[in-house]
Amino acid sequence: MKPLTGTISSKAILFASILILAAAILLAAAFMEPKQPETDDWVPLNDAVKSAVAAIDAADTGEEDVKNKKETEMIPVKEQEASAAGVDHRNEPDEKAAIKDDTFVSTAPAAPIADAGMEDTAKLDINRATEAELDDLKGIGPSKAKAIIEDRERNGKFATVTDLLRVKGIGEKLLKGLEDSIVARP
Repeated sequence: MKPLTGTISSKAILFASILILAAAILLAAAFMEPKQPETDDWVPLNDAVKSAVAAIDAADTGEEDVKNKKETEMIPVKEQEASAAGVDHRNEPDEKAAIKDDTFVSTAPAAPIADAGMEDTAKLDINRATEAELDDLKGIGPSKAKAIIEDRERNGKFATVTDLLRVKGIGEKLLKGLEDSIVARP
């Protein structure tokens, strides 16, 4: 056996030089790689999305065309007037990139969530109704109103009006009579 005298074998030197050469090639490739162009700062898309949704809703409900023509007009306002109109810019990362000299504020009313949204406002929401309000419904007395409240507390909100069938004392016939006066909103 040969004693170790501190000499490095030629295989170890060759291996080390290969590793150093590979590292140098990787570093050179990393520095010479063309940099990807950085995108501009945050771009506001809320107005574009709102106008697209409004256009889709307008196409679905063509009857509101003439009535809302004046209401959906876009009005230019200065930046300071935009804050007075309720446009909140505090959470934007860069206000100068997001706000131009003129901002547009729509005077259009909020789009309805459902087609039957206006007629549902006259109906009683069984998920939020009190015992007294339920008692006022045709065919529902104090005991059934109490049973509806207990079922709602035990099983959670009613997904649909037909979920009232799970309440003891409410059948198909009574439900048919109630369908025109109640709604189950989530």
